[in-house]
Amino acid sequence: MIKDRLTTSQIVVQLFAAMVGVGILTLPETVGAKAGVDSWIVIFAAGFLAMVAVSIMAYLGNRFPGKSIIHYAPTLIGKMLGTIVLLAFLLYFLMFVGTVVRISADVTKLFLLDLTPVEVIIIGMLTISSYLVLHGVNAIARFNEFIQPLALLLLLLVLTQTIRDTDFGRILPVLGDGIQPLMHALPSTFFSFMGFEILLFIQPFMEQPRGAQRAALISIGATMILYVIVTILCIAVLGKSEVTLVEYPTLAIIKNIEVPGAFIERLDSIMMMVWIPFAVTTIVMFHYCASLIASQMLGLQEHRVIALFMIPLVYLIAVLPRNILEVDKWSNWASWLGVSLIAVVPIWLVLVYKWKRRRQSA
Repeated sequence: MIKDRLTTSQIVVQLFAAMVGVGILTLPETVGAKAGVDSWIVIFAAGFLAMVAVSIMAYLGNRFPGKSIIHYAPTLIGKMLGTIVLLAFLLYFLMFVGTVVRISADVTKLFLLDLTPVEVIIIGMLTISSYLVLHGVNAIARFNEFIQPLALLLLLLVLTQTIRDTDFGRILPVLGDGIQPLMHALPSTFFSFMGFEILLFIQPFMEQPRGAQRAALISIGATMILYVIVTILCIAVLGKSEVTLVEYPTLAIIKNIEVPGAFIERLDSIMMMVWIPFAVTTIVMFHYCASLIASQMLGLQEHRVIALFMIPLVYLIAVLPRNILEVDKWSNWASWLGVSLIAVVPIWLVLVYKWKRRRQSA
């Protein structure tokens, strides 16, 4: 019996926290390189696909009240196939945590703590993540409820300072290159929405599980709007060509802000302090779900021991890439594994569920 309970609003924040992270910094460059000035259209399209996918997940959760995919996957497709699916999710979560920790550490070192070794930053992030994970989903929810609105407010305040440098004529013409570049950019743009799949694991914690779909759609909508705002501002300030040449366009436009008479000279440092909570909350949610899978597959009552055992493994994944190119490669592997699981597993389980229901009623 699940003792922890989350409200619908907490689920909204949890999913938002899981999705928004590295994408704030990298998405404008990633989508801009393929879609140019039409990047905002691709973001809306990717967000719509995410809404469809999460609706299927919520449907599954409502068919099995009080149970997560850890319980109903083996029931629907058999113990062996169910175990393979759960192990694939476990591998995906661990790879995702490792790469996000590494990217976050690299960015933090580059823009904020340039004299601090990457390994030290990684250990610091894993320590914070582990502390929250050990205290359970309610502690994580309360942390996110406090930090996410504050970080989002500060982010939007900082972004407003870029308005004076914008030229919105740079996002025109709409669909000037046709629809093909948009289709080419869609998969990599969808990567930035990944995180909503944690609903498969945390829906049983909801006080009102029937509200899972609405909560998920709100969180994806908020993420989509935030990504569109950030991407349009980056293109409007830098131009479509310059966006593709800058590693972290969001930080680039903020670094160039000059506020007359302000006592803060470097707003990019403020941006980093705003962004780090977004990265940490993403790490926490995936770390928690990974420990949940492993502990329940092993038949353990608590996830805490497993969460601690995962720290050295995640640290190893984070430090193995030797440079940014290898980090990107690992990140792409994790993303494609996640997309494959999101695209195949929920639909597969729904079809099996409907087939079994039809056989029972026949």
